[in-house]
Amino acid sequence: MTSLLESPAAFVALGLLLVTAGAIPFVQTRSRNSLLLLAATVLLAIGGVVFERAWVTPREAVRSAVDTLFDRIRAGDLPGVLALVDPGADKVRSDAEALMPMFEILSAGKGGEVRVELPGDPTADDAVATARLKPLIKVQHKPTGTTGAYFDGLELDFARRGDRWLVVDYRPEKDWRDEASRLRR
Repeated sequence: MTSLLESPAAFVALGLLLVTAGAIPFVQTRSRNSLLLLAATVLLAIGGVVFERAWVTPREAVRSAVDTLFDRIRAGDLPGVLALVDPGADKVRSDAEALMPMFEILSAGKGGEVRVELPGDPTADDAVATARLKPLIKVQHKPTGTTGAYFDGLELDFARRGDRWLVVDYRPEKDWRDEASRLRR
């Protein structure tokens, strides 16, 4: 069921099938009842798409948290980034607090598809989901003016805290601290 709610494509396809099935009697008879049937199928199709867009699955919530995180990184909004980090995630907090003030963020994007792995029960509090992506982050070291980019793989762990997903850990393919220290030279 969850995979049906990930994309409106299933509801659109089913809606088109229902509208086609409702249109056949109307075209043949042009009666009031067949018109009401056609109108009901159109409303049902629209209702299905609206329902799908309104229902947010845990996977969509994690992707939304990734989008929000990268929006705040792109804006250079350190307090906004820290608001998306779990209070107990000391490593993530210290890295953000150390690295973000040293660099002007020229661009930051999630780099395409974000793959999300969910735990057995993603609705449980403290459930941990892993987002895998290949971001592109371009920065300029403020004191030296040197620019650099990070575009290797990244895994972000998000923990469910109430109705929010907060970053609890991350694993880059390359150590960001080493890359950042090269820009200082």
